[in-house]
Amino acid sequence: MQPNKPDDKLAIARLGAPKGVRGDLRVQSYSGEVAHIKKLGYADLQGEGRSLRLKVLRCEGIPSDLTIAFEGYPSPETARILTGLDIVVPREAAAPLADNEWYVTDLVGIAIVGEDGKELGRVKGVLSGGPDPWLETLLPGGRVALVPFRKEFVGAVDIEAGTAVLVAPWILEEE
Repeated sequence: MQPNKPDDKLAIARLGAPKGVRGDLRVQSYSGEVAHIKKLGYADLQGEGRSLRLKVLRCEGIPSDLTIAFEGYPSPETARILTGLDIVVPREAAAPLADNEWYVTDLVGIAIVGEDGKELGRVKGVLSGGPDPWLETLLPGGRVALVPFRKEFVGAVDIEAGTAVLVAPWILEEE
C-alpha cells in the first residue's frame, strides 16, 4: 500500500434523503464544514457503481441542515435516486485543513512506526465509530489490529514521509 497522491479527488459529503417538494436532498458533510460545498457550480457524484456530473441549482442551510438541488431532478421522487451518492471534488476544492488535521484518505497506506522509526504495520483503512476514528492496521503476517486514532496511542503524523508514530505499541499485542 502506498500513501495517496496529493492530486486525488476527495469525497466531501454524502447525499441523504429528499427534503421538501423542490427536489432538494439533505447533505451530510464529512468534515462538518459546508462553505466549500455551497461554492460548487457542478457536483461530481459517485457511488453504487455510478458516476454523474450535475449542475447545482441551489445549496442552502447550515452544517446540521444543509440541502442541495440539481438540474434535472425537480422533485423528491426524481431526486431520491441520488440518495447515498458521495460528492467528490479535487483536493483543492475540499475543506481547508488546519494544523494537525489530515484527510482520511491520506492516512490510508501510511506506515505505523515505533518511536525508534521501525515499521510495525501499515494503515489499511480508517473506520469510524464512536468519538474517534480507528486505524485498521495490517501487521506483518497478515493480522489486522485496530488502533484508536487518539493522542494517547498515535503521536506525530507525517503525511509527506508516510508515517505515524505509535506511542503505545502494546496495543498491537494479541490477547
